[in-house]
Amino acid sequence: MGNYKTTFNMAQLATWDEARALAKTLSSGPIVVGGGVKPESKDNSISGIFLPDWNEGPDGFVEPGFKDESTGAEYFYLHFRFQNGAEGMNVGLIKDKFKRYPTSPGYVMKGFAEEARELARP
Repeated sequence: MGNYKTTFNMAQLATWDEARALAKTLSSGPIVVGGGVKPESKDNSISGIFLPDWNEGPDGFVEPGFKDESTGAEYFYLHFRFQNGAEGMNVGLIKDKFKRYPTSPGYVMKGFAEEARELARP
């Protein structure tokens, strides 16, 4: 991870603090997404906030990440895992959607709730 030129969509990155704040938002209602984000754990395989396994592919792409040298903030390719079994929703893209619809949080939450229903595992 580091500062590098990339064609990767930087909107897909978030800090751990941003992920924790969004986890609370998605879990507190009035619309609760996926029954709520699972608790955070040091075990990446069960944690509600996690870094998915990165496959660099045939071109050897480095795992996405960024460190803002002016603030020291580090951004990662974080994802959420939900109580209903849904997993893999990108934290940065969730953050970005809230930013794009600042006056419509209900609309945003409703869309994420539907996505989590579709991703749920029986």
